[in-house]
Amino acid sequence: MDTGALVSVLRGQAGAHWYEHMMRGLVAVCEPVLTETLAIADVHDFEQIEADLAALCPVVPVPGDVWDQVRALRRALAEHSAHRMPLADYLLVVTGRRAGLTVLHENESFEQVARVITDFRQQRISRPATPEDS
Repeated sequence: MDTGALVSVLRGQAGAHWYEHMMRGLVAVCEPVLTETLAIADVHDFEQIEADLAALCPVVPVPGDVWDQVRALRRALAEHSAHRMPLADYLLVVTGRRAGLTVLHENESFEQVARVITDFRQQRISRPATPEDS
């Protein structure tokens, strides 16, 4: 799950079923998402929020060859002028693809990636899944 989607779910701004999926351990995050999410945490609440997130969402490791994968992804996307996205999104795409997971998001970047990279699975949490999301 990307940072925007995670924050939306935690703030109750997304469908309640997403929080239920999180409570059942069905939604994972990776370190870049945790880092972005914790960047907005108050220093006094930081450790508690970090512990709560770790208890709520399994953490998927970023692949060891992440930079090789990012480079290949960036080049593939550039061929379609779809390469303008934040570094954290590249890391999330690479991590999700390597783990065989669907990236849950609220971000157009992931939909652009899916149009170019056919094995990348994504779903915008604000709308129901469609065949092109898989």
